[in-house]
Amino acid sequence: MTVYLDMNYAGRGLGSKLYAELFAKLKELGIHVAIGGISLPNKSSVALHEKFGMEKVAHFKEVGYKFDQWIDVGFWQRML
Repeated sequence: MTVYLDMNYAGRGLGSKLYAELFAKLKELGIHVAIGGISLPNKSSVALHEKFGMEKVAHFKEVGYKFDQWIDVGFWQRML
């Protein structure tokens, strides 16, 4: 699943609300681990993932292509 919020809604806590619901539902379903991929650099997305107890477990250089350029992608995970 990928979630992008409109820039006009940034800073309103919507990402946190979505993640709180997502993690609650994953636990309810018996999911053991949540993994999130983040295009880097992206300070706000990293902060959101770490706010929910996720930790960085991988960093791949120039494996994604976005906005006409190669980008790094990092992965964060959390045991549920």
